[in-house]
Amino acid sequence: MVNQHLTSSAAIPLILGLLLFVGCEDTSTDSTEIVCCDSSADPVFLQSKIDDDDGDGNPLDEDFPTINDEDDDIADHTWIKDNYGVYHLFFHNEGHGTGSDIEHYTSTDLHSLDYVGIALRNDPSGWDSYNLWAPHIIKSGNTYFMFYTGTSGPGDDPNAKQRIGLATSTDLVTWTRYPVNNCPGTSGDGCIYECNECWTTWSESSGSFNQQCRDPFVIWDGVNQRWVMFATAKNQDQSGVVTVAYSTNLTNWIGGGFIDATRRLASGVGGQTTGGQAENAYVMSHRGVHYLLFTDWRDPEDSVSVHDPRTIVQYATSSTLDADSSGSINWTYRGYIPDPGVNAIEVLHISNYIWIMSQSISNERSGYWALRRQLRMKCVVWRDNFAFDTSNVKFPCGASGRGIGPVVVEGSEQSFDN
Repeated sequence: MVNQHLTSSAAIPLILGLLLFVGCEDTSTDSTEIVCCDSSADPVFLQSKIDDDDGDGNPLDEDFPTINDEDDDIADHTWIKDNYGVYHLFFHNEGHGTGSDIEHYTSTDLHSLDYVGIALRNDPSGWDSYNLWAPHIIKSGNTYFMFYTGTSGPGDDPNAKQRIGLATSTDLVTWTRYPVNNCPGTSGDGCIYECNECWTTWSESSGSFNQQCRDPFVIWDGVNQRWVMFATAKNQDQSGVVTVAYSTNLTNWIGGGFIDATRRLASGVGGQTTGGQAENAYVMSHRGVHYLLFTDWRDPEDSVSVHDPRTIVQYATSSTLDADSSGSINWTYRGYIPDPGVNAIEVLHISNYIWIMSQSISNERSGYWALRRQLRMKCVVWRDNFAFDTSNVKFPCGASGRGIGPVVVEGSEQSFDN
């Protein structure tokens, strides 16, 4: 078990970690659950196991990228709760040269993690022969559906192809690729979508990273009675952009459009005018508004000349989950989330007044370097005008009998994300 509760940066080991982010309603609510949000509370981190990749007997001599002992660092991740109230965390590791597997941990209190094992490995003879990235899990009926990215080569290979895959499980431990392949010219089970749309560069010649299709996030659209997938693709203007596809059965997907608000736009504002790499899409919905969070690591943060450096995580909002091939004007760019130095956002809607967002520590601007790829727990405090603040979380969270724990969690049966 790994349990990390830190009170000062001096106590932080030079290892990766896990960062959770909790949310509460704004101060207008009279719910006693608002005591979860306490800016003076100590930050709480979870961390994965550490590996001695270079074999020198010292697993803490991380010098990324020369030494990558932290190959279980938590970046692109997903949470889901099982029928017994246990929280399950899945993410891809960062092994050097050999591709990535999907790792599996559990927690009963969101304070500590137990390592379960590898949930899914690459298929050397299939469409996902090299890397497995960015899992996202939902539950429908009695089945868990894991959407993930499969690649034919490393991330720095301009000829590598990225596609979206699907594996299923009934216990969150044993995963089997879904027995279907919807990706022409490939072999192996589980390939369901490859972002080959008129607004992407997928159909162009190999090279220049044209075949991008990664970081799936799936949510149920009750208005239109369909599933919606948000993913990363390369747009015709050469930017990384959030693309959207629809399905009624979770296995057959039809392109719906892309979201201009996540694209680099010279006529835009803030991070829209710079950067150009929207990835790690995540949608949280609050009071009829959908908040699409995405990471743009190409947005040039500046911690030297800028007093309050912005984060690379930005967001757009919409009253619908719709998208279209002309850029989806229903989505409006809103700027940055409050916390710098983090990426790969996930959200757990614990109850009406408690929201938990897990953020991966991305760089030194977080204030917690060298906790690379740990997750810090933060509280979401909703504000007006499509804004929200963040705060540390005080555990136990809420009034008597309302603490965060597997017994009282009120998340959607589909997944934490809905």
